[in-house]
Amino acid sequence: MTGAERRKAQRVDANLAVTVKSGPGEAQGRALNVSASGLYFESPYFIAPLTKVHLDLVIPEGDAKGKESTVGCDGVVVRVEPERRDPAISKYNVAIFFTLVPESSQKTLDRYIRSRLIS
Repeated sequence: MTGAERRKAQRVDANLAVTVKSGPGEAQGRALNVSASGLYFESPYFIAPLTKVHLDLVIPEGDAKGKESTVGCDGVVVRVEPERRDPAISKYNVAIFFTLVPESSQKTLDRYIRSRLIS
């Protein structure tokens, strides 16, 4: 087994507001990186792997200062670190794989990723 990269979509570092909703719960955090197929974010709450979620990601609009778009999509939690809920932990790193991204959201996300690759 090699340490080869398994991701098909290129990811970029990010510092974006994200709200993740699952059932009755909601977590507001910061996206640490994002790709066309998922994101890695910092959450104040533990979210168990395989949890289905809806998320809203706030993305700045190119050169327009202060203008933002919200990308809404569905996904599933594929990883959480640390792997267990612990009352002493105040932040969890959560990886989400997108399962449904509307076309308009995908275009906004792709535009943001391209802009980060160029800079």
